[in-house]
Amino acid sequence: MTASEPASADELSREFFAAIDARDPRRLRATLANHASFRALPHRELIRPADEIVAYFGTVVSSYPTARWEVTDVIANGERAVVQFMLREFASQLGRELLSEQVAIFRTSADRITSIVGYYDTDEFRRQFWSEGA
Repeated sequence: MTASEPASADELSREFFAAIDARDPRRLRATLANHASFRALPHRELIRPADEIVAYFGTVVSSYPTARWEVTDVIANGERAVVQFMLREFASQLGRELLSEQVAIFRTSADRITSIVGYYDTDEFRRQFWSEGA
């Protein structure tokens, strides 16, 4: 990407997760359009605008202080990207790493993310991170 080339959906979605992993709210905010929206799952409450999305992810990273977010695959076309990523956190009481593989669909426009919808197995996540990992 150069100064004259717009950021691709691939680049923006990767930067979004890199900012979360770095726990950098300014960097995260820079990826989002002012009117951006986020849903943790389809049909869940819509979070918007961008500053509310940043605040939401602030609570997420606070809840999982040692967790890491790692993008494992991106399929992008035009202003859309589907991102497969891993949420990892070591559970010392279990002596192993907890893993949650998730997917998010991104829409972008004018060098910013405009929409994110996440998909993950809520039962698996609760079992690992709240039951076993507690």
